[in-house]
Amino acid sequence: MKPTENFNFLITLKGHKDDNVGEELLGIEEIELALQKDEPTLNIKDSEFPNVLLIDLSMDPELALDILKKTTTTVISKIVIIDEVVRTRSNIIKEKALQIANQKIKPGSSIAVRCDLRGRKYIESKDELIKVISNELLDNLNLEENLVKPDWVVQIEVIGENTGISVSKPSDILKKD
Repeated sequence: MKPTENFNFLITLKGHKDDNVGEELLGIEEIELALQKDEPTLNIKDSEFPNVLLIDLSMDPELALDILKKTTTTVISKIVIIDEVVRTRSNIIKEKALQIANQKIKPGSSIAVRCDLRGRKYIESKDELIKVISNELLDNLNLEENLVKPDWVVQIEVIGENTGISVSKPSDILKKD
């Protein structure tokens, strides 16, 4: 079993599984150009999944997100700041999500748990994982569920053996059409 990858920034690119090389190269180029002043060399990890870039930034990920929000890009689809990376095991993900949420979210706030599942070796159902994590957070942290307009989003990004966990304000998850 290989060790958990370290990354604090996840970017998904537009494109199709079968024709991803061009999009990935263009996406990397767009990111490099936008961040070159603050991040001269991008530390991109191999995700084993098409159009998914895992980046270990040395700069502040929130600053990188702000820069990329203001930058015109053609292939970036979504950007998520990752708080913690854990092995893809339901109980480990649940415990770490609870720990991060407890540190960041005030009681009485509303949440939505969301999940993108890439690879089904360890987690078969994203809906089941969302349910388990939602129940854990709602039962233990005095939070409310609001799937439409939450105060906070608990974003679970399963990437094979590694899972990135993000607890962010909705405005801190960038989605481009």
